[in-house]
Amino acid sequence: MALEPRKFFIDVQARQFVSSPDSTLPASDPVWINEDVESVELYALKPTQTAGQPYQYVDLSAATVKFAVGTTTPAALQTSWTALSTTVTTAVSTLVTGGAGTAEQQKLAFSGAAPAEGGFAIQFPSRSVSVSSVSAGVLTAAAHGFCDGQQVTLSAFTISGSTFANSTYYIVDSTDSTFRIASSANGTSIAAAVTSGGGTASIDPVTTGQIAYNATASDMEEAIAAAGLNVNGAAQISVTGTPRKEFVLVYGGRMSGRNYAEFSVVGSTLAGAKGVGANVSYNTSEIAALVAAGTTNVTMEVEISEGAVRQSFRRAATLADDLITSTSPAPIPSTTITSFDIQSQDGSVWTVTMTNSGELQWEKQ
Repeated sequence: MALEPRKFFIDVQARQFVSSPDSTLPASDPVWINEDVESVELYALKPTQTAGQPYQYVDLSAATVKFAVGTTTPAALQTSWTALSTTVTTAVSTLVTGGAGTAEQQKLAFSGAAPAEGGFAIQFPSRSVSVSSVSAGVLTAAAHGFCDGQQVTLSAFTISGSTFANSTYYIVDSTDSTFRIASSANGTSIAAAVTSGGGTASIDPVTTGQIAYNATASDMEEAIAAAGLNVNGAAQISVTGTPRKEFVLVYGGRMSGRNYAEFSVVGSTLAGAKGVGANVSYNTSEIAALVAAGTTNVTMEVEISEGAVRQSFRRAATLADDLITSTSPAPIPSTTITSFDIQSQDGSVWTVTMTNSGELQWEKQ
């Protein structure tokens, strides 16, 4: 199990910690510090004045960042940070292979950094289907998956008359297994004539418009329908899933009952959140002294410097004594023993023994 880091978000304009990059509300959750070492991530945010995306991330990789906890002076201080990876990786896989009576299901998954800005488009590859026959202008192709308005290239037909040629047209009046062709989108259908048999119908790739990094399943479904994969405006590919994690596309309606090559992600500008991270140690003599003195209310401060310009951001924190430290010996057993180990404040371990005359003796290990 991978432990999650503690994340802090800072509004560099309002000079305050905020609850998340999706909210301008000041951070209100209490900060308890009771670890020896804790993974911490810091994110600087700049307001965008846009409701759907209130902040954009500020790149801290070239800045000097300091993190401190204490009262009047730092009791714990971190000055070395590593820029977090912003690389977002997308992967497409087939969950269910479509066929007669079965709807194709494909999944888009994001890995690496979670998408925090940018966008992407989905491209459905070009494909061809066999047309079994043409009669009175109606082309028959079982479960063709074409939608009205799509451009289609016809080939390998034996021509009869001048009303039809092996060329590019637009699909009109389509049903699940038939369609007609027109010379223009939404145009009048052509009374296609062939000598006998059928041929091949091919469509070019279909690409959606740009889809935002934080798009919902509904947003993605609408983008696919807007790209032309719809019947009377109704989406033929349904989408479920979790934004910025994964989506499942189900080829239903007109597009059901056929095996499809996997779609691809194109034009991606996706990037993860810009931030810095470090393992912060609170296992200091100064922290121990504060806890021992009963001083548990402290200040957490982040200082960001760019050249001669410095900004400081503060919020309250509470110290708690860590019962289990990285150098803690085993607890004293409750059974009768002849010796035990105990740790001094400087981290040294001593072995304590009892003599036969009742005297305690100790030896440093």
